[in-house]
Amino acid sequence: MINRFIPFLFCICLFTSDSFSQAAYFYPEASGSMNPSIPTPEKFLGYAVGTQHTRHDKIVEYIKELSKVSNRLTFRIIGETYEHRQQVVAIFTSSSNHTRLEEIRKAHLAGQLTGNTASVPLVIHLGYNVHGNEPSSSEAALLTAYYLTASESDETKKWLNEMVILMDPNINPDGRDRHTHWANMHKGDPAVADPADREHNEIWPGGRFNHYWFDLNRDWFLGTFPETRNRIRFFHEWRPYVQTDHHEQGTNATHYFDPGKYSSNNPVVPDYLYNTLYPKYAEYFADAMNKIGSMYFTKEAYDKLYPGYGSSYINFYGGAGFLFEQASSRGHVQETSTIPLTFAFTIRNHFTMSIATIRASLAEKTSLLTLRKAFYKAAADQARKSAIKAYLFGDPKDETRTRAFVNMLLMHEIEVYENEQTTNADEKKFEAAKTYIVPVEQANYIMIKSIFEKGIPYTDSTFYDASTWSLIHSYGLPYAELKSPFTKGSRINMLPERKVPLVQRSNYAYVFELTDYNAHKAIYELQKGGAIVQTAFKPFTLPVQGNPKKFGYGSISIPVNRQNISSDSLFKLVSNTSQSSLVTIHSLSTSFSIEGIDLGSSLIQTIVPVKAAMLIGTGVAATEAGEIWHLLDERLGMPITKIDLLTLGRIKLERYNTLVMVSGNYSLIDKPTGDRIKAWVQNGGTLITIKTGTEWAIKQGMTKEKLIPATDTAKTATAARINFDIAADNEGSKSLGGSIFQVDLDTTHPIGFGFTNRKVSVYRNAQTYLAPSINPYSTVAQYTDNPLIGGYLHPLSAKKVKNSAAIIVAQEGDGRLIMFSDDPNFRGAWYGTNKLFLNALFFGSLTNVPRLN
Repeated sequence: MINRFIPFLFCICLFTSDSFSQAAYFYPEASGSMNPSIPTPEKFLGYAVGTQHTRHDKIVEYIKELSKVSNRLTFRIIGETYEHRQQVVAIFTSSSNHTRLEEIRKAHLAGQLTGNTASVPLVIHLGYNVHGNEPSSSEAALLTAYYLTASESDETKKWLNEMVILMDPNINPDGRDRHTHWANMHKGDPAVADPADREHNEIWPGGRFNHYWFDLNRDWFLGTFPETRNRIRFFHEWRPYVQTDHHEQGTNATHYFDPGKYSSNNPVVPDYLYNTLYPKYAEYFADAMNKIGSMYFTKEAYDKLYPGYGSSYINFYGGAGFLFEQASSRGHVQETSTIPLTFAFTIRNHFTMSIATIRASLAEKTSLLTLRKAFYKAAADQARKSAIKAYLFGDPKDETRTRAFVNMLLMHEIEVYENEQTTNADEKKFEAAKTYIVPVEQANYIMIKSIFEKGIPYTDSTFYDASTWSLIHSYGLPYAELKSPFTKGSRINMLPERKVPLVQRSNYAYVFELTDYNAHKAIYELQKGGAIVQTAFKPFTLPVQGNPKKFGYGSISIPVNRQNISSDSLFKLVSNTSQSSLVTIHSLSTSFSIEGIDLGSSLIQTIVPVKAAMLIGTGVAATEAGEIWHLLDERLGMPITKIDLLTLGRIKLERYNTLVMVSGNYSLIDKPTGDRIKAWVQNGGTLITIKTGTEWAIKQGMTKEKLIPATDTAKTATAARINFDIAADNEGSKSLGGSIFQVDLDTTHPIGFGFTNRKVSVYRNAQTYLAPSINPYSTVAQYTDNPLIGGYLHPLSAKKVKNSAAIIVAQEGDGRLIMFSDDPNFRGAWYGTNKLFLNALFFGSLTNVPRLN
């Protein structure tokens, strides 16, 4: 047992003897002397790098300290996280460059489209630790920061004179601190390398994610979170030529650097990046790793398809993104299939790659300028030759969702214009002043194409992540491709503050449509304030300020004289709710309809206030649970109780009327607890299940609804032989990495309330297939006969998904199961299908099929 600790103990002894020993391990031979007035990380922190995981606040303090004692570094706060940790960046350059930093930035940006910045210092960006439990890179950031401020070598001085080096030392502060606390709390002395040790096995949800359990390395394209939006804003302030993204991978791996899998490059990005620049940089990376004796691999894995990675976003703006994946010690030292892997070793590799990136970037400055010039020329050529001249979009009935999409476009620096004239296109009507136009002939055409196009051509059928990411479909907005000359209005630089009309006092009723994205926020605020809120199961038309107005399925009614609060209190509550939710609420003076049902109809039913809980913990998909937590917290201001599976057995389910189960294996739910959930449903509870949560419910006999087997169980007499070396690609091609499909939605059903079109885009990235219900009213949403909108779909999966059920509501006793085969809240970006989940949450108790007399 003793020998497993020897390499780590050697490193401990090496680092604690003196700072020169640590420098000898981490820094290259050509480092030159170090400025003694600059504190080393070891001196500042009080421990040697690699012997302890450094908290985010200490990382921030060290960068601040360097900015105080060195004229090579400026420090800046760009925002804060949900847990109020500072997001910081450091800017390294020479003292003379610092005196004219804004001048350099403007000159750099002025030459973007032409690449004419040869006389301007080269701007690059180093980014670390987007996944909180991949911590070695932030420690490497400390070493890099020290090296750039303290090194007196001629090479370092040349870098600082001729470059501006931007650094984000910790992209995910909340996740990092979660993991840092775990690793330090469980560190042994002597350290334990056994992979079974608690130090190496975080409890759920782990440190990978941010506060809401989201993967921030998928968020560059979506911009769901403030951490990302702050970072994107800083990116566009500088628009660097190079951006790095430092990660960790499995403990038994080595080290990965680009180029990646050639067949998985994004074809809309000009291939100079992939065919010329990546191979050039690889020579520098290989040389640096060879010198320290570290093993590595390239070209086998990791794609550049998705625009939302830290290493790919820059590629869509004429830059070069580089991914580094280091084998992880997941703690301070861990056994591998060869020798124990120390935290210090993982840090050294990331530091080595940081320095190699700086060295390569200045040496290849001409290539980087060529890349950017070629990129924007290719983008302009593609836009000019495109049959599509502009995209027209917007939903007048859902201003919240439309504005969210516009803000996303503006975040990516895409030009958006008002639509000044009502236009009919693609059999849709786009109203003037309520819809928008994006011309394709603009600098950032490549990003426009990525946002609006349904799919791209593939040369591979295996994907590291999604195979399509069309955001116009995720927002579910009506849009049209304009292929002839068009008229655009004023350019939108920032949307004006949104206002809704003041509510007029009524002594009879208030009503609003369910079409706006914020409608459920309004319902919750009204119920929280004590109002009784009802929903309409049939459309109606009533006079509003003397004019007839149509209200569709699911429209919301608040009767004045059927309340437990006074009419004065109700008016104040309705007025405040309208302003806070930005939902237009109308005042009525009569129940007598011009057309359709009257407000006193039995088809106007009271909405039971939601008392929701969600199961979380070991075995549950943290990202899907986080999506729901984030949706309710941030967009509705509504709480949901998060029940850990380990405590479920002693929870009184009767306290809740709604229970949510996202994807998971739920092996921690024993039979007695499962029986309790089943009885709770039978007694009137609403169980909402998503993906494998749905599979669990069906397999546990909660409902008689059926699954379609994900794999073909039919046996063949003889299977054709296939070479072993293509097994991974062959089998991987059968998975569903993420594609967009069309379903037919019953908009008369409470789950479909508020939708104005039966054809709805959904995102599918798993193989839960629901058979349509034998009850003709229960299949709320069903895949069409030819459902694929965009992305890759294996022929075997195509057979299963077409005409399968997307949503089923199964009545069980006095309760019901609302089962989704897909995730309607995917990555916080699927505004177009959030309403399906929210309808299930708010209207679940109203979904039982009425019994016929």
